[in-house]
Amino acid sequence: MKKYLLIIIALFFITDLVFAQEKQSNRFRTSSQTSISYVFALNEHALGGPTNALQVKLMLGKANERVGFGIGIENTNYRGTGSNFDVLGFSANAHLLAKAISTDETNFFIKGAIGYAPRIFRTYNKGFFADAAGGLIFTTKRKSKYFVQAIYRHQQVEGFMTGNVKPEIHGLGAGVGTWF
Repeated sequence: MKKYLLIIIALFFITDLVFAQEKQSNRFRTSSQTSISYVFALNEHALGGPTNALQVKLMLGKANERVGFGIGIENTNYRGTGSNFDVLGFSANAHLLAKAISTDETNFFIKGAIGYAPRIFRTYNKGFFADAAGGLIFTTKRKSKYFVQAIYRHQQVEGFMTGNVKPEIHGLGAGVGTWF
């Protein structure tokens, strides 16, 4: 199964590279973002005190000069008073830029994601989540794009041994990443 998935992903990128010879500003091209964020809890939930989160995310998708859509995978570790758990989530993502991505100027963006974390591993939890972020993109002299972001995160966690308790965690944090 992994072998077929890797072949499909490779074919996706190869076909995109073949069509990359056409230069049109409105044409959608392959886009990706990687980020790491730390989110501070805004609330106390049913399992105890505030729970902070460390999130690592990879997003792959299609984008034109200002708008993009994609799918994401993220690993989020929650640690706090009375609760420690992990989620591995899959999401649908969208972003909007103030200026074209091809500009070398500092650029502003907003982005959002909504998804679900299934219980893939025994030690991971499941649940719905949503993110909203805004930030700045900086371009280096070598044309690399880096961003800083302020992020709001909502996570509902299911599957605890305590019955029907579904803690909802709301948090606000900051992150950094790369934009390809």
